[in-house]
Order: sequence, then structure tokens, then C-alpha cells
Amino acid sequence: MQHFELILETAVGFLAYRWNQEEKLTDIKWLGLTVKRLKKSEEFLSAPYIPQRVFNLTTQVNALLTNGIPLHTIPWDVLDLTAWTPFQKKVYEVTTQIPHGETRSYGWVAQRIGSPFASRAVGQALRKNPFLIIVPCHRVLSSGGGLGGFMGEMSPNEPELNIKKRLLELEYTYCNPLFSFLNTSTH
Repeated sequence: MQHFELILETAVGFLAYRWNQEEKLTDIKWLGLTVKRLKKSEEFLSAPYIPQRVFNLTTQVNALLTNGIPLHTIPWDVLDLTAWTPFQKKVYEVTTQIPHGETRSYGWVAQRIGSPFASRAVGQALRKNPFLIIVPCHRVLSSGGGLGGFMGEMSPNEPELNIKKRLLELEYTYCNPLFSFLNTSTH
């Protein structure tokens, strides 16, 4: 089966949108901050066209990354969910229920999926999240309120955690525009 790829520059770096012949997104990957870090994958062909549903989604994601504007609804019908385990599906569904501009803990997600002692497993599922931004894993923090990980990175010096912080700031500012000057840390 052929897969297609569209690489777009956004406010947080380059994103690769990948989809299959059925025009379902298989993943959205963050490629880095500069063009130099881009590596073409042999399994993905440059897109000969962009399906309308994918284009609509890229427009929404760009609005979120630029101005914090929330996604309309999760486009489940556009996403290829076939590689998800039942556990991942539960984690991702609960994560998408976290309101725009708010955060929850890994433990909160574990409680909601009926596995209260599975905080670490929740973290691992979110680490494998194939749909950055769409499944808002950036809204999940460690129990102490720290950023936790993002895209598999834990070090606060890594650009991935700066993106998580920026996403949270964008969402919070969008939800609280009159008091955005109070946003000195993540919420």
C-alpha cells in the first residue's frame, strides 16, 4: 500500500502529514525546527495531491499552532486507527476530552480509562501518539504539575518540551485573552 506525505512549515517547526491510499491520516510527525533536519522517508511518497479532508485538518492545526484556535472536532473519520491497541484507543479518546486550554495528569487519564494504577502505561501510550495536536497529549502533565514528557523527550532542554509549553501557552491565552499577561507558567 502506498503512503503519501505533505511537509509543512508551522509556527513550531516542520510537520509531516502522512496518509494512505484510502486518504486516511496514518500519522502527523514533528520533524524539527529547520529544513536541515528533514529526512525523506523512502516509504512515503511526496503527495501528488492533498485530499480535501487532510487539507482542512492542516488548516485547523496551523490555526491552533499560530493563534491557539481550537480544533473544531476530532476528525475520527479522517484518522487511520487500525494500528491502535485497545489500551491506546482508550487513552487517546480520554485525552481528547481534556478541554482546550486545560491540563490533566497521567493519573487522571488512568483513572478515566478504568486503570488507576496505569499512569506509566498512559505515558507510554501518549509517547506513541501518532497524531500530535489532534490527540492533545500536550495537555497531559506529571502529577506534580511538571511538563512530563512530550514526543518521547523528558529533558527540559529539548525543543520538544518547549513546543509542549508553547502549545499550552497558546491554548491558555486563547481561552483567557484578557488575562494573558498572567500566563507566566504552564497551567
